[in-house]
Amino acid sequence: MSLRRGLSSNRRWAVLRILSARSFNGAMVNFKGRQQIDEAELWAPHLTSAPYKAKKGTKVDFEWPEQSEVQAQRAHEARVEKLIRLSAMLQGLFLLVGIGAAGTAYLKWPQIMSWWVTKDDAKVDDDTIEKLIKRKTKRSKSEIAIVSGAEFGPDVPGLYLAGSGGNDVTKNKLDYVLPKRISVFDQQYLRDVCLSNGDNGSYNLAIDLKGNLLRWNEQIREIILPDQNLLKVKLSNGCAYALNKSGEIYVIPVENPSLQKKYMENKRSWLFPWKTYCKYNWKLDTKKCFKARGEKKIVQFDTGKQHLVLLSNKGKAYSCATGAGTKSESTSRGQFGVPSLSQFDEFPPCNRLFEIELLNKALDPNNFVYQRNIKQVACGNYHTLARDAEGRIFGFGVNRNGQLGLPISYDNEQVPFPKVINRFGSYFKRDSKVGCVDIHCADNTSYVTMETADDGEKTLYYFSFGDGQQGELGNGNYTTCQTEPTQLKYTGPPIEKCNCGGHHVWCKLSDGEVIAWGSNNRGQLGNGRHIKSGKPQRIPELLKPGVNATTEEIFRSTLNLQPGQAIATGETNSCIYWTK
Repeated sequence: MSLRRGLSSNRRWAVLRILSARSFNGAMVNFKGRQQIDEAELWAPHLTSAPYKAKKGTKVDFEWPEQSEVQAQRAHEARVEKLIRLSAMLQGLFLLVGIGAAGTAYLKWPQIMSWWVTKDDAKVDDDTIEKLIKRKTKRSKSEIAIVSGAEFGPDVPGLYLAGSGGNDVTKNKLDYVLPKRISVFDQQYLRDVCLSNGDNGSYNLAIDLKGNLLRWNEQIREIILPDQNLLKVKLSNGCAYALNKSGEIYVIPVENPSLQKKYMENKRSWLFPWKTYCKYNWKLDTKKCFKARGEKKIVQFDTGKQHLVLLSNKGKAYSCATGAGTKSESTSRGQFGVPSLSQFDEFPPCNRLFEIELLNKALDPNNFVYQRNIKQVACGNYHTLARDAEGRIFGFGVNRNGQLGLPISYDNEQVPFPKVINRFGSYFKRDSKVGCVDIHCADNTSYVTMETADDGEKTLYYFSFGDGQQGELGNGNYTTCQTEPTQLKYTGPPIEKCNCGGHHVWCKLSDGEVIAWGSNNRGQLGNGRHIKSGKPQRIPELLKPGVNATTEEIFRSTLNLQPGQAIATGETNSCIYWTK
């Protein structure tokens, strides 16, 4: 069996060999009649030493798939949206560049004008200088008011006005770069003067020696509220607020005479039946808030654009919104000093007093509440300063320009409660006894007088902070924001009295001399020019009738107030008047 299996297997291998040999020979026979092609010979012409560059098909040759109308509309809208966005981005970029260029040109305008004048000439010859001097002298002479010999001189009581003086018959604005005598007050003494914030001058107010309230301009003077024995008057939100000798404040809607007449009535005197007098019935109600023993009258007050702050005879502070209406649609800016009357709360009713408790009260080191003695308050447009008997300063209201002497931040932009202002440490020694003795406010600027008593010698230092774009800071710089107190650029006799206008300041020195600084666009500095001043400068003396003085002689003179002369300032004007 095994022998047969071996023979059968050998036969199978032999058959397979014969079949494979036949198939191979058949294949050889089939390919013998066909042409043989070598692939190397086909690609040989294309094989060169030049670099290979791939070719990309164009969009023209590309067969785009067909789109439906909806898809085509969406694609079109997407392209239009991209173009609009790109256009908006370019417009915003051009706007930013334009604003930056305009701001730079505004800040650098004096340098630009100087370059423009001198760009063609490396040197200015003597003839050009003489022409400029003659031109400026001629213009100064035309702006200086001519005083005839028939007018009264500075030795006669009256009122002198500098700055905006109302309108003439042709409706042109009148500006007086030097103080001009107003004839309607010739030989008149006044208790107080309040200058209007407008150009027409129709709301300039004054109080005569009898305590009557006057409204005046350059042509007329009329009594609008008689027989009230008034002492001080201020304007706010279309109303006059006048303090009488009894310590009451009257609310007088000077812009609404018909409303004012509703509160006026004529009474007949019991002692002299043939005489009548006027009784006015609209005044701030202090009965509900004056609760301290002996607290009966108002001793000092000041006003802002829409608020009033007053002091009682007990050294307590109160505030209210101003205006003739019962309620205002305005928004509080923290100027009332009451946390519940912040910018997030409803504006308070007009002429309703609120006690500033966080200013009137404080905690001693043992956490006992005691009563502060507030000595003075001062109001800007929307901020208030206060000082107490210990020489500390407090501020509340708007701080966008640094007028509260606090760093500008989200929390300090509007401060609805009193905060201590004490950033004076860098100017004094650590052990110095420093206290505040005087405070004043312009629209958005604050002024503080500090006193030191080292070695028994008292020294005064004058500081300012807030808006100084028009030179109001008096430190020689022009900036819109000054958060830290900065010293005035002034060394001389002590400042005896300070009067703040909108963006300018007049000060009377202890020797009677007058200095001024700040905005001067309407001639309100009274120095014969229209150029603003960033530091205190002297004012020429009042013009004398019949004296033919040259311009140079006028500008070399210095104004010195005589006893009985006082100063008042408005938004764009200033005045000198006589008082007893």
